[in-house]
Amino acid sequence: MERDEKKLPDVLEKETTRRSFLKGAAVAAAGGAVALATSGTATPSLAEAAEPRKKPALKYLFAERQNCTGCRACEYACSVYHTGVVRPSMSKVHVMKYKGVIDVPVICWHCDDAPCIESCPTTPKAIQKDPDTNGIILDEKICLGAKCMKCQEACPARFIRANPDTGQPLFCDLCGGDPECVKACAAQSGNPQGPCLMANKMGFGVNQAYRNVTPEEAGEDLLALLFYPNKTGERR
Repeated sequence: MERDEKKLPDVLEKETTRRSFLKGAAVAAAGGAVALATSGTATPSLAEAAEPRKKPALKYLFAERQNCTGCRACEYACSVYHTGVVRPSMSKVHVMKYKGVIDVPVICWHCDDAPCIESCPTTPKAIQKDPDTNGIILDEKICLGAKCMKCQEACPARFIRANPDTGQPLFCDLCGGDPECVKACAAQSGNPQGPCLMANKMGFGVNQAYRNVTPEEAGEDLLALLFYPNKTGERR
């Protein structure tokens, strides 16, 4: 009789270096609890052992904004991945310093209804969603750039910034389904405070619920949450 075999989670099969462990731990945490039990004693073939497991694409970003320390590791990781150099102005995720006090991570929520795509006036549209990763892809050849930026106006989260070189919008492509910002944030976060950036293959409606909170509104909420007003009623 054949026995059912459950595959071990990726986090247990990676090399036990700090980098690979953190990378695996971030994916495991985003995916929720996994079963560790296995059954059967059959060993995989050499071909199966040599073939890397394909990770499920992480299609949504989330931000626990109260956990942000302003380290900006996310900006460095994103810009290095996409441009090869540390250049925060080219990062597709950014941290806003609100009133000189509060650090607010500003991300693309990868909205299910994608107002940025709906607002694009070109035919065909210069903005598309990758069907496999849910990342936003820009066709730079037909994008009108600074002459248009209707996508920036339509973005509920006020996420979209302009490329400092071309004037075209910067969109989050989720790094092909394995966001570098999430891994960098996990590597920098500590205990008991966890990372502020996370990713998951499911949206759970959170992307819709939080996207209408502007970075400025989030900053005000965090000021009220984390700081007491002084005796004049003003926050320092």
